[in-house]
Amino acid sequence: MNQAASDCASHTSRRLIQWGLLTYVLMLTYASLAPFEGWQRPQGYTLFDWPKYVTGFDLAINMVAYLPLGVIVAAALRNPLDDVEFSPRQWPIVLLLSVLTGLAISLAMESVQAFLPSRVSSPLDVLANTIGTSAGAIAMLLPAGRRLIHAMVEFRRSYFSQAPRTDWGLLLLALWLFAQLNPAIPFFEAGMLAEQVPVVTTGVPAAATPYDPLVLWPQAVGVALNVAAFAMFVAMLLPPAQSVALPLALILASGLTAKLAMAALLLKAPQLGSSLSPATVIGVIAGLILQPLFTRPRYRWRAFWAALFMFAGGVMAKLASGYAALDQALRLFNWPHGQLANFAGLTRWVNEIWPFAALIFLAVAFVSNQPESQ
Repeated sequence: MNQAASDCASHTSRRLIQWGLLTYVLMLTYASLAPFEGWQRPQGYTLFDWPKYVTGFDLAINMVAYLPLGVIVAAALRNPLDDVEFSPRQWPIVLLLSVLTGLAISLAMESVQAFLPSRVSSPLDVLANTIGTSAGAIAMLLPAGRRLIHAMVEFRRSYFSQAPRTDWGLLLLALWLFAQLNPAIPFFEAGMLAEQVPVVTTGVPAAATPYDPLVLWPQAVGVALNVAAFAMFVAMLLPPAQSVALPLALILASGLTAKLAMAALLLKAPQLGSSLSPATVIGVIAGLILQPLFTRPRYRWRAFWAALFMFAGGVMAKLASGYAALDQALRLFNWPHGQLANFAGLTRWVNEIWPFAALIFLAVAFVSNQPESQ
């Protein structure tokens, strides 16, 4: 790797880590404070009161949630392309700064929770979060962790466009994949599923079935537009000469596999096929047939068509999809609702905000004069 390429890769890795850290902190904030309702002056602080009841599942969830934070903070302290391993003399300072960051964020979240009646702050949560951050930082410090991060950065440099905005696109792509972990969110549709959701919100009689043309075709059109827009979005992240067919197939297969696997793990048996409706199957196939016509234009016009399709698909999805409140959607799950409310709410929020973030990305790409080859 020459010096110019090394500097470009180094700058790219720093951008990815910085934006990844900001995004993950925002996700932790949402998971810790949602639904942001009922703010009131605390009657007393429970942050220093040891909880009466402790469950291993809750502790494990807290540790796992903060483990990536430790990885990202440790990676941010030094460029992953500089060395494959940290010097042993750097371990204490890197570990200390990572732990202090996790401790500070956890203390802030638990302190704010005192103002929310639906939340209970606990010193045990702070301890579990700090342990998770420590474990993530240690994993990053180990040679295997360093090599993994190094390989990820090299993969990004080798297979994706070197344009600076590509890093934004990759973060959006990661968020899209994260949202697919919720099996109650239909594939490329809006809203959430629920048991026996009436379709009266769309103007269709409640007795209509998923095979009714008044239900099937509007939803299929919305899915097709969204799939074609997503294909154009993915094409913008790739080098100009690279075909989008294989990367798109791998990404869609990964998202669908994650959704079906989580459905098998979390949903009640009668609801296992709910996240893949007939309209979804027809729409995905139609979108894949349509997308080659619009992934060939030049970079700016690809962004224009992607934004147009995404906007039209979003409007169609809003009009044609059946909506369900979060508590209704949670009835689909085969796990206790309290353990899944944060997960379902966070993934739903990411899924709802994703099109708006993608439209901003596409608008910037359209008005930018940066050459596509970069």
